[in-house]
Amino acid sequence: MRQRGFTLVEMVVVVAIIGTLLSIGVLQFNAMQKKSAIEQQVRKIYNKLMEARVEALYTKTPRTAVLDGSKLSITDGSGTPISELPLSYPMVMGGGFDRVTFNAGGVMPMSDVDRAICVEPGGVAENNGNIDSVVISAVKIHMGKRKSGEACVPNKIDQK
Repeated sequence: MRQRGFTLVEMVVVVAIIGTLLSIGVLQFNAMQKKSAIEQQVRKIYNKLMEARVEALYTKTPRTAVLDGSKLSITDGSGTPISELPLSYPMVMGGGFDRVTFNAGGVMPMSDVDRAICVEPGGVAENNGNIDSVVISAVKIHMGKRKSGEACVPNKIDQK
């Protein structure tokens, strides 16, 4: 009489293959989650800066965005905080700056140089996000990707 079923060796091999594939999938999933979180944070900063610019224009009151690494604060002309955005990943503003001011017309003064805000997860410039930076010029705000290993300055960011 012939018996049907699997041997113990066959079952162990199948379980080992499934375990290997599962561990690869979990590692890739974690990397994708981090990438998504970085991109989401950059989009939130972009939106908060656009909101500050529009508020400055409509209320005819200057707005200042102050970055301290762990949060982005928006203040009015008198310095009163209007809103805060806590940041999951540390951010830096290139060029030794820590703030961006939009005048009552919603424009960054022409005397100011363009600014860049970049994500630096783990304190390093490298990350796998497709969008990891915000570039602020006198009349425009763009998102972009910093060139590998470069400083957080507008001319080193591929704007999208």
